[in-house]
Amino acid sequence: MRIRDVINRILWKYGKELENYYLVIVDRLDISGFKRIPFSHIQSVDNYYVYISSGMDTTAIPIHRVVMIEDASGVVIWSREKSSKRYF
Repeated sequence: MRIRDVINRILWKYGKELENYYLVIVDRLDISGFKRIPFSHIQSVDNYYVYISSGMDTTAIPIHRVVMIEDASGVVIWSREKSSKRYF
């Protein structure tokens, strides 16, 4: 399953519980190299970008920078590593 499909499934199926899911992206400016973005900030997704809204601004994050999706307890829902993919 493609990352876009997993993101859309969470957005539509768990719309009232979006604060329980996080998008983990590569962030070269962060010390850890990664950044966790709450799903409640995701505006939309297409084949190339995830659109994040923060206040009045919208940021387009390239889809290739998405590394994984986690729930609030840290369980990996989707990852680029084939062995750790778990679909719900």
